[in-house]
Amino acid sequence: MQIAVVGGGPAGISLAYFLRGSKHEVTVYEGLSTFGVKPCAWGVLSDIDKVIDVPKESVISEIKGFRVYLDNKLLYEVEKKSKLGYIVDKPLFLKLLAEKVYVRLNAKVVTKDGKAFVNGEELKADKVIYANGHYSLPKEYTIPAIQYITDYNIDPEIVEMYFYSDLLGYGWVFPERGGAKIGIGGYADVNFLKERLKTILKGRVKGFQGARVNDYGVVEERLNGNYVGEALGTVYAVTGEGIRPSIISSKIMAKSILEGKDFRREFTSSQLYSSLKVHARVIAHAKKTNSVKGLERVLLKADPELVIKFAMGEFSKIDLLKLFGRMIF
Repeated sequence: MQIAVVGGGPAGISLAYFLRGSKHEVTVYEGLSTFGVKPCAWGVLSDIDKVIDVPKESVISEIKGFRVYLDNKLLYEVEKKSKLGYIVDKPLFLKLLAEKVYVRLNAKVVTKDGKAFVNGEELKADKVIYANGHYSLPKEYTIPAIQYITDYNIDPEIVEMYFYSDLLGYGWVFPERGGAKIGIGGYADVNFLKERLKTILKGRVKGFQGARVNDYGVVEERLNGNYVGEALGTVYAVTGEGIRPSIISSKIMAKSILEGKDFRREFTSSQLYSSLKVHARVIAHAKKTNSVKGLERVLLKADPELVIKFAMGEFSKIDLLKLFGRMIF
């Protein structure tokens, strides 16, 4: 079977990677001339190792701790001996994976009248899978996120997260080569986010980036086997983490294709699906009540170990009750 994958981000490249060596002929079509252009903080949690091999050359640092702030006051700091995750150089990570699959760069795919065209010519494939991220989603399914690239010298094993009592969203300081990425995203206009970001900005600014991020959760009508990654809604709505869940969604898609199974059934029975739904439910509740007090309570009272489990998507109903009480049930 000839499979066309539209988009050369984490979901698209990893899907081709998982299908390599099979009887299927897979081509990834990336509209740009390089990989990993969409801005993000490049953080992935440690269980990515269970899903795909992370090339050592692409690892900027191992994360072994985090600091959580509320209204710019430190709530707590957690430091572990074992790694919690990585900061990866996303463009390099994707480039190294792409060397093992077939990718066409500068190959812009558009859909018209139910047919896909690449650079104006009809795309010939038995199956087209869209991994083109938030670009294919309605704007109301996404929120703005901005970040500065700075020379601020943060401990490379620590990430910082900043929550606010008047913002459904959060700020971050993540290490990167030669400095740190300092950003913020949430339910507010960009001018508000820029002003708030000034309160945590440190170091000399080297660049500014912005993008929109899915916060809606899984788009149920796209569980038809034609979407993976953020185009499907696989971003954790509370934390904004997208690289790892997008790759996991592609792992499930590849398994479905290789074993001839129904993707919808395989995906909706996965831990990924259920955890994404819970994250989306937490955000939906906060939006409905027009309040972030529930999340604020969690930050003030929760066991940090439970917060880690929630962020990783590896939690039980008992864990959720301990974190949120009856807030989301």
